[in-house]
Amino acid sequence: MRERKTREERMSQIQEKLEEGVKQIYTSEKYKDYIRAMSKFPSYSVNNCILIASQYPQASLVCGYHKWQTDFKRNVNKGEHGIMIIAPVRGKCQVEEELFDENNHLIRDEDGNPMTDLVTKEYRSFKPCYVYDISQTSGEPVPSLTETLTGSLESFDCLKEALLTVSPVPVVFEKITGGANGYYSPSEKKIVIEESLPQMQMIKTMIHEIGHASLGHGGKEDKWDRRTKELQAESVAFWVCQMLGIDSSDYSFGYISGWSKDKDASDLKENLGIIKETADSLSMAIEDVLSQMAEKDKDLSAATKPSEDTRRKSHHR
Repeated sequence: MRERKTREERMSQIQEKLEEGVKQIYTSEKYKDYIRAMSKFPSYSVNNCILIASQYPQASLVCGYHKWQTDFKRNVNKGEHGIMIIAPVRGKCQVEEELFDENNHLIRDEDGNPMTDLVTKEYRSFKPCYVYDISQTSGEPVPSLTETLTGSLESFDCLKEALLTVSPVPVVFEKITGGANGYYSPSEKKIVIEESLPQMQMIKTMIHEIGHASLGHGGKEDKWDRRTKELQAESVAFWVCQMLGIDSSDYSFGYISGWSKDKDASDLKENLGIIKETADSLSMAIEDVLSQMAEKDKDLSAATKPSEDTRRKSHHR
């Protein structure tokens, strides 16, 4: 009973740390620089967001070729293929329209023919155009709220194996050309992790993506928008890392703040229930696997250790 109470106390402490850490980001200069930069990025319609995601799933910051140059002093890398979206086009043209009087009767000339006049009309249509993700560009850095976790972990191999065991979908490690640390593909039912990440960042990213999969993001029952999904997954990652004795604050607080909709972090509070439940379940599963691994190593060590009789005989010889 005391063990469960201690766990609940730790969970409460983590919740408090998470909420306070996210709030503090909003008062930092880093946040002001970030907001100034983000305000320059265009917002896209739902349909264009779908187009971007279908062509470049790992896209994060997207804008046009020339906007990268003028607003961010970055250039699109040679050989990169653009992401096609649909852009609205507005214009004017002159059309000939029949004239009507105040009673809506057609006005005719002396010969009985309908009288017309040239009228300027505005029209709107759509055309394909191309945008590029930040990973397809090079140049001056864009302000970020996150810092890559560069630390190493003594228990890295055990944690990695435990995460591979508890993940609801297969996890693969490979080079991600888009620059993302990792991603979860609901359609392929797999998680992809950038193979060159530092140990602490890799573990944190694995938990983030396992969080997506565990929460059912991208599935038939998924009702969340992308902002909420990212907030949920990173909060779960922070929470689980804390339970495992890993401090991901430098990355997680900024990441969550970037996906929050307001400075009160009300959406974080709204999602605390599902975040806490998922994090608790996932951390317990990981701890169980780590415990089993430790017990297995203990049994293996005992099996390979010479018995007392064997040591005595060896000594007498």
